[in-house]
Order: sequence, then structure tokens, then C-alpha cells
Amino acid sequence: MIKTVSPSPLSGPLQVMPSKSASHRAVMMAALAKGETELSPLQLSRDIEATLDCARSLGLTAQADIQPHALPGFVCARISGGQRAAAGHARILDCGESGSTLRFFIPLALDGRGPVTFIGHGRLMQRPLEIYEEMFRPLGIRWERTQDSLTVEGRLQSGQYMLRGDVSSQFITGLLLALPQLPGNSVIRITTKLESRAYVELTRRVQKTFGVESFWKDEQTLVIPGGQRPVSPGAAQVESDWSHAAFYLTAGCLSSAGPLILHGLDLGSAQGDRAIVDILRGMGAIINRQGDALTVCPSRLQARDVDASQIPDLVPILAVAIAAADGESRITGAARLRIKESDRLAAMCAALTACGADVQERPDGLVIRGGRPLHSAAIDGCNDHRIVMAMAVASVLADGDLTISDAEAVAKSAPAFWEEFEALGGHAR
Repeated sequence: MIKTVSPSPLSGPLQVMPSKSASHRAVMMAALAKGETELSPLQLSRDIEATLDCARSLGLTAQADIQPHALPGFVCARISGGQRAAAGHARILDCGESGSTLRFFIPLALDGRGPVTFIGHGRLMQRPLEIYEEMFRPLGIRWERTQDSLTVEGRLQSGQYMLRGDVSSQFITGLLLALPQLPGNSVIRITTKLESRAYVELTRRVQKTFGVESFWKDEQTLVIPGGQRPVSPGAAQVESDWSHAAFYLTAGCLSSAGPLILHGLDLGSAQGDRAIVDILRGMGAIINRQGDALTVCPSRLQARDVDASQIPDLVPILAVAIAAADGESRITGAARLRIKESDRLAAMCAALTACGADVQERPDGLVIRGGRPLHSAAIDGCNDHRIVMAMAVASVLADGDLTISDAEAVAKSAPAFWEEFEALGGHAR
């Protein structure tokens, strides 16, 4: 699907959608926990639906009871967890295009109850999984990978696991979900700098809600006591999404109208992407807190270098903000973005260059000389939700229409994006 987006300032109020990262973790803990858990609010993006479906396919839970939420566009999910599939039951888990779903479920699939086959779509099965393969090889785990699937079989054991922290924190979260339920204590030793540490802390915070604990022995060593059984808290609130809010915080800075007011964000969140506020303020953005809302006003932005190693999901929209800023900026520490839904560094370089921005691609980032006007262009959305949303926001800077391909990709994380965009004054057809 192609969307033609016409230049128009964005302003007005918006209730920020539930965090996709927190939703994944909450759904999985509810599926593992004994008892019924009511999760709210949720937004049924394709990724969250994949996690719900995989929890059912693995035999952890039955079909979730989905009901409308008081906030329009969101739902409440009642999940009865703590179930176990019968041994030998054929289990095929369709992860869609969700890297979190795939990497979170692999350790849980090693329950000694027969093979589990994971399938994926798009670029999912091309994304790195070798960290797990290397860790599990000494355990005699069956590991059969094809272009479109992965089959695993065996039993995960408590013990010491050593892994790199500069590929994806999702591998650590996968182990954190599975190891506490095993009989003995376990240790995760991280052999490199841990990137996206905030996502690990988000996992630990959600687990604590379900009575599951872990602790850092030092900066590189995470200890997981064994024999823990998750217990439902009855109801759990899913916090709003800072990754998604970043698109609108940036839009508010770049628009000629204002203000744009975002409701529901937790400034004390464990989500690393809350760093967007400090980054934009450091560039000159006018962002104020008023009660439970953040208000962002049109702002003159200045160049700023950004190390994205802890905030990779922010890079597409940061590239747009930096393209509008006066001066030269560098985004570094973002090499992992080449193995996302698209090669996001190449995709953003191509998209912004097509609009007239001065962008150079580097192995681990981008160099952007900002402040140049953007013009009408055809944009390849690369079937990547974050590229599509970032370039929709970039339209507020353009002197003509941006035609963006693969506009339906937003459903992966934010199915209501185009409705939100238009409600704030955007023009897309």
C-alpha cells in the first residue's frame, strides 16, 4: 500500500499507545504464571498477536479473552497461564516478523517435551540466532535451521551461560524468562558491553510484578535464582510506549503549529527510549511536563551527536530530527540496525537523500548535515514500520507530497498510526 502524505503541521492531544516491548513481556509472564491475569491496555499489533498466538501454540495458555478497553483503540486481555502441553504434542510457533517473539520463546521451547518448530516471515529468519546455538550446543540440544524455519528439541538446564551483549538484549530476556523456573540457580555472564541494557531492566521489572526476581552481581553478571514460579498479580497495567512517543515528540518540534500534547507517559519508565526527551531538549526542543502530559512546541533544533547503542529503535526518527537541525551531526553505535526489518541505516539514508537531505552512511551510523529544506519524493518504506512512520513525520518539513510505499507496515507495531497521524492534523491518502 502506498500513502501520499502532504505537508501539514501536527498538533493537539494524543493518548500514547501501550508499550510494545512491555506488552510482549507482560503477555509472556501472564502465560507462564499460575492463575488468570488481566492485562490492560494492549494494542493488538501484529507483533503482540504473534506473541499471544505462540503462547497458545506452545501450550502455556488457552485462547486469550479479548475485550474492549475504556480507552478507544485498545483492549483488555484475560490470560489464564501456567499450563503445559502434553509431551509429544506437535508445536509449530508462527512468530510473524517479530524478533522479540522468536528470541523470547526459544529457551522456553526447550522443555523436554518434544520438538518445537518456529517459522517467520519477511527477514525474520535471517536475523542472528547463533548466540543461542552456541550456548545450547553443549546441552545436546537439537538445532535444525532452514531458510524459513528453526526446529529445536531438548531440555534447558540451569547453570552458567556466557553470551555477547552487543548483538541483541533479546537473547538475555529469553534466558531470563526460562531460567527462573528450573531447579537450580543460574548465572548469565555478558562478555561484551551490554547494549540496550534498558530492555533487560524492563524484563526484570515486569517479572517482579509476577514475583520473579534476579539480581546483578556486577555490571556484567546477572544471577537468576532457580525454583521460582510466576504468580499472577490479578491485574497488570501496561505502560505507554516511549519508542512510539518519539515520533510525535519529534513531530511537535518540527511542526509550525502547536503544541502537541502526549498523555500517559511514565518519566520513571525502565524503557531506554525515554532518552528521546533529553536528546531533543539537548538539541533545543521545547518540551515541558504538565501534570501527566508532555507538551512539545515548535522548536529551532541544533546539531548533536548521538550514540545509539542503547537506543537503536530511535535512530529512524532521530535521523529526521537531525536532518532538520542546523549543523552536522553523527549517529554512531547503530550497526545492529542493519539486521532489523530492513537495513535501517541504508533505508534512512536513501529516504532522506531522496528528499534532498545531506546524509552519508557509515558502517555503524549516519552523518547528517542538517538544515536543508526537504522536497517532494517517492520513499521506499522497505516493509519497515519505523521507516514508514519516521518518513511520515518528515513530511512536515517537505515542500510537497511524500509518497511512501509499504505504508501498511505500521501494523507491525502501531496499527492505529495513520488514524493518530490524521487526528493530529496530518494529511495522508
